[in-house]
Amino acid sequence: MNKFYLLSVILFIAGLLLILFYGDVRGGFFIIFPFIIGSGFYAALGMFLIFLSFMFFVFGIVEKVREEATGYSGIPSEEEFTEREIEGGGVVFIGPFPVIFGTSLKVVQILIIIAIILMIFTMLFLFWSVLAS
Repeated sequence: MNKFYLLSVILFIAGLLLILFYGDVRGGFFIIFPFIIGSGFYAALGMFLIFLSFMFFVFGIVEKVREEATGYSGIPSEEEFTEREIEGGGVVFIGPFPVIFGTSLKVVQILIIIAIILMIFTMLFLFWSVLAS
């Protein structure tokens, strides 16, 4: 069993125990999604532990995928870091204006095209919804 999976199970159970026995909480279901509403230190601590358990579960999935993809587990050597070239970027819409950032001109050009396509779809959806009403 992955160490992250084990830690996530322990944190989840600890969070549930804190919430159930010490926290002032209420819960229910919205459609199919469970929710918890609480107040007080122990309720907040329990919810934080449950949040951490989900994070460690995701880390476990990422580690397992990486182990299967690369064929090894552990920290990569410095030579493997120097051989790779990683590029990235992003688009953030502030209102109708896109803010585009990237590590190279090629990435930024691709993101400009994506931003324009997203703006066109947004405008078409807006006009379609106005005409439909």
